[in-house]
Amino acid sequence: MAGYNKVDDKTHQERVHEVSLLLKRKPVKYIIQYITETYKVDERQARNYIRQAKAEWKKYFSQVKKCGMAYHVTQLRELKDLAFGRSVVVGRGDSKMVVTIPDLNLVLEITKEEAKLMGIYPSEKHDVKVEGEIKVTNAKRKLASKIAGLASRTGKDKILK
Repeated sequence: MAGYNKVDDKTHQERVHEVSLLLKRKPVKYIIQYITETYKVDERQARNYIRQAKAEWKKYFSQVKKCGMAYHVTQLRELKDLAFGRSVVVGRGDSKMVVTIPDLNLVLEITKEEAKLMGIYPSEKHDVKVEGEIKVTNAKRKLASKIAGLASRTGKDKILK
């Protein structure tokens, strides 16, 4: 019975794309059941769709890895644009109107995450506790004496003075 229920390439790619979107949020058992009921295929074909969707994800993430930080910064900026342009319905009945009100708390959080990603903003606070006595020494004086000692051994101390 092989080949009787074949679909065209475009339909096949649409199905693989839909399965890849389901893979983000649903367990495999649910996806298999969904595919078999929706597309009227057997479990083996459903597993093939899942395998192909996972291969697409693998290609996608290899590209993301190559792009590195720029990809993540772009995504954060897109989210920030959405937060700035958030629309809210105000009023009731005939006096309803849609108003654009930016979600400033979300914008601030996204900005912080962007800064952390770029290394501008400290990612987390660290408390350092030191037990015992702390001795502070004059590092400049020690460095100067070491340089003078090295120069006197080489006989080129006249250059430094």
